[in-house]
Amino acid sequence: MSGAPTTAFRLFPWLRYGVSVSVLGWVAWQIDWRELGGLAAIDWPLAFPAVLLAGIAYPLQAWRWQGMLAAQGLVLRPARVHVLFWIGNFYNCFLPGGIAGDGFRLLATWRTHPGQKAAAGVSIVADRAIGLCTLFGLAVLALGGHLAIYGGNRQLETVLFASAGALIFLSGGTILVMHSTIWEGMTRRILGDKRTLAIRVVVDALARNPGALGAATALSLMVWLIDFAALWLIAQAVGLDAGPLALAVAAAAAYVAAALPISVGGHGVREGTLVLVLGWIGIGMEAGQADQVRLLAISFWAVSTGWSLAGALTLWLEPRLPP
Repeated sequence: MSGAPTTAFRLFPWLRYGVSVSVLGWVAWQIDWRELGGLAAIDWPLAFPAVLLAGIAYPLQAWRWQGMLAAQGLVLRPARVHVLFWIGNFYNCFLPGGIAGDGFRLLATWRTHPGQKAAAGVSIVADRAIGLCTLFGLAVLALGGHLAIYGGNRQLETVLFASAGALIFLSGGTILVMHSTIWEGMTRRILGDKRTLAIRVVVDALARNPGALGAATALSLMVWLIDFAALWLIAQAVGLDAGPLALAVAAAAAYVAAALPISVGGHGVREGTLVLVLGWIGIGMEAGQADQVRLLAISFWAVSTGWSLAGALTLWLEPRLPP
């Protein structure tokens, strides 16, 4: 009996790779490349600024994490924070689980601050929670605004309710952890009194630092809005006539779906959801537009994956960089 769960556990990462490759392959296969004219269909003077704009979001995320570290009294050189972030982003993007990069950042921070393990862990959890809460909040705003302007759509309403539910659950859980002792009983049984007290101390320190939390939230807003703007530029580059609000709705829904633990790094799920939601909005239904929507999805995947691969270069250079 014990072998079945173990086998399923071992197979699950490969299933996630299968989901990512299958969905991406399906989207690319549906494109009539000869009709589009191949890569010549892309307006490269618009595509290059989109690539550069998308890249700006990554240093902002590193600065957000640096703010969470500083709020815990953990001092790392800014250059070191960016190195660890880029490598962690590479691991998160290409390894199953979606948290391998977070584990790498955690271990690297422990090596620098071995006596502040709880603070290092809380900095990464807080960084993740703020990023997700901001995403869900923007998804609710974009979907709600679109439905208010253009009328009801059952599929979009479902995504709206799911995003709102996730926002309430995650933000409510975060507030509960920061301002309540309910969770301490469970952590005492798992981690013991000493570790639980250490976590309580650093959580309280973060809760008493609204400036750091506000700055991290502002950086998160900038990250997602830059991503949405980059997507709009890519849409222009592939000749797709789609407004910023429609693309923001589709992008927000796509990133929400990518957070589900069913693929590797959100690959495939993000792009498939982007195509699906744009179809619900009515973009891609006309002759010729369907290929442009799919090309948009593949191009957006290529941009985000390309920037994630920069983490591989950072990983190669890391032994040669100062600690």
